[in-house]
Amino acid sequence: MKVALLIVDMQKGCREETPCKSAFDSSVEYINEISQYFRKKNYPVVIIKDVEVGSPGSEEFECVDALAISDNDIVIHKQHCNAFWETELDNVLKNERIDGIIVSGFAAEHCVLFTYNGARERGYNVFLLQNGIAGLDEEEIRRIQLLRPIVNYQALEYFL
Repeated sequence: MKVALLIVDMQKGCREETPCKSAFDSSVEYINEISQYFRKKNYPVVIIKDVEVGSPGSEEFECVDALAISDNDIVIHKQHCNAFWETELDNVLKNERIDGIIVSGFAAEHCVLFTYNGARERGYNVFLLQNGIAGLDEEEIRRIQLLRPIVNYQALEYFL
């Protein structure tokens, strides 16, 4: 299975709107570890940015400074909660022959969940990244992870 890591909406404007800033910051640390592992193994890392957070070039639109980004990462701009809706994401993943997706990022209750569902609807094997999901409500994050398959660093290391 060829797998891609999606990093959804880890933007400065998103961090500012969440009351769960420490959970957001913790998820960045975990995402950084996983993304470095993906890059080392030559698996795609896709940075997804929401244009509703701010216009491209604005401070709010940029990813948080703590997020590790590579020039080789694929960047997708989206207008809807589902990163597959009216974007080139599905075509990009198909061109890379991706059949598995790990979804991480913000907000668990919205864009992460909708992107997860969009990937499932398109036939991908999809998992949420344990400890790599941030949101507006920590209890809701736990509920979302209880009801969907999650994967952690050790499992990814074993399977990849």
